[in-house]
Amino acid sequence: MRKVEITTRIPHEVFSMSATPLPLDGCRQRLTGVRGALTTAVLRLSPADRQLLSRLAVFPGLFTTAAVRELTGGPDPAPALARLSGAALVVRCGTRFRLLRVVREYFAAEPVAPAGPVSGADRERLDHLLNLSAVARFAGEHERAADRLTEALAICARCGDVPNAGIVLDALGDAALELGDYAGAFARYAQSRRLAMRLADPLWTAESLNRLGLVSWLRGDFGTARMLCAGAGAISKVQSGTRAKRAQSRALLGLGVVALHRGEHASARALLSQSFAGADRASWRDGKAWSLGQLGLLSLHEGDTTAARRYLRASLRNHHSLNARWRIASQLEALAAVALAAREPEHAVRLLGASAELRMLTGARVPPVERAARQRTLAAARGAVSPDRFTQLWSAVTAEQVIREELDEHAPAARVVDPPLRVFAFGRAEVFLGSEPLLPADWTFAKPRELLYFLLTETDCTKHRIGRALWPWSTDAQVRNNFHTTLHHLRRALRQPGWVTYSNGRYRFDREAGCDFDVDRFRNALRDTELAPAKWLATAVEVYRGDFLDGEPGEHWITERRAALREDYERAVKTLEVLRRRP
Repeated sequence: MRKVEITTRIPHEVFSMSATPLPLDGCRQRLTGVRGALTTAVLRLSPADRQLLSRLAVFPGLFTTAAVRELTGGPDPAPALARLSGAALVVRCGTRFRLLRVVREYFAAEPVAPAGPVSGADRERLDHLLNLSAVARFAGEHERAADRLTEALAICARCGDVPNAGIVLDALGDAALELGDYAGAFARYAQSRRLAMRLADPLWTAESLNRLGLVSWLRGDFGTARMLCAGAGAISKVQSGTRAKRAQSRALLGLGVVALHRGEHASARALLSQSFAGADRASWRDGKAWSLGQLGLLSLHEGDTTAARRYLRASLRNHHSLNARWRIASQLEALAAVALAAREPEHAVRLLGASAELRMLTGARVPPVERAARQRTLAAARGAVSPDRFTQLWSAVTAEQVIREELDEHAPAARVVDPPLRVFAFGRAEVFLGSEPLLPADWTFAKPRELLYFLLTETDCTKHRIGRALWPWSTDAQVRNNFHTTLHHLRRALRQPGWVTYSNGRYRFDREAGCDFDVDRFRNALRDTELAPAKWLATAVEVYRGDFLDGEPGEHWITERRAALREDYERAVKTLEVLRRRP
């Protein structure tokens, strides 16, 4: 399919979810219909309320009074919101508000218009809101996360910060997707795509099309999904770099899913295998998890329960390591179908009970494309055991226990909250969550791990200081974008956003959560030499297994830190030799 054909056949709402409003001043012609009634209502507003209403179109869903205040940067907007609500142009939903779609489309020509440089205070406020949203989302507090992201979007709109607006819109879409709000996710991704096209950013455009394709096939709209993913694949195929590889892998995933649901099994296997290989080359664990899950469903359709179980367990392991609980629930339901096919009905009931527990805890709905299969599996499981036995098995153990048993893990290698962290920087650089080592694929790329070591060896760092150390040759705008992406992947690798905290414009690593860092032990031993010099110097020498991040790539700060720590080590060795020679 040619690019032109792809573009023309994609539904209009993907490429244009806005309309140009009728003239508001000097409008003498008779206005009829819904648009005419809306124009009449808008004309009755004061100029200030009319301007506010037009600016509210930036919000793709619910918004708070605090978000409006961030958008306008002015006085309390509550009275104006009350007037707009009284005019039926803004809908009050408890403590939040929303625009009707027709009102949003009436005003929304562009969600965010590029402007001048963003002030330092706005950047710090934006960073703070993004950090709060990450912590809330990890804790499962989706409404609070959405409120913080909406406030962040308001700052981007007021300041004309288009790249960060795209990051926020994608995060809002991801949060909506996890909760099963597919219409909301589609609207947010479509808004992000419009910004990408405004900046003529091909990879951002491809990523947005892929996200829209994902929502489409989760909703069961395979025709739209195929066109969107084909468009994303055509764009990403001519690009280079890791982002392009990921975009291509995701496009192949979408096309493979479409082929699977159309019964084209040979084509589906080829596309999904290519998607997995691309995700593996790009060290994209999320993509590998999705591809493995779909390969498992394909094997189940073909009657190969052994392969299906192997693929689905591998997918479950990856999703579990990423703490993607809404996808964990789906994999458990697919494994229940495999258990039934393998004549293990009691195991199937336990898996379904664990999935239901996860959905209840997270609020995640069953995707429309998976509902029919889940209902069939549930009905078959109910019919295979007695009602009393079904009830007993359904809630016999916790979801986490079922997951560990399914993965054949005797210890919780990837717990959902507060995993103990061990970091080694002397000699060979290694990071462990509990007993599980973090591999290169967990970090996605090198900078997140470098950021971890920088935060561990420094205290209370500003973003400017981090940027000068990790990206010394980049502009302020590049540093800002690189920093947010790197911090996101660091938190994702550590599976707990609370490790990195933000307060008063400074970032720090929270060691109180249970972090063991060999450089800390080395420094503490040197500090305690006044109490028992020989004992603690010997401890420091023992901890020093080699130079700091020996052989690891990175910026000049690593070289400086390596030299300073080596100097401390050599001084400790000399002092210890003198002490041991004393009678």
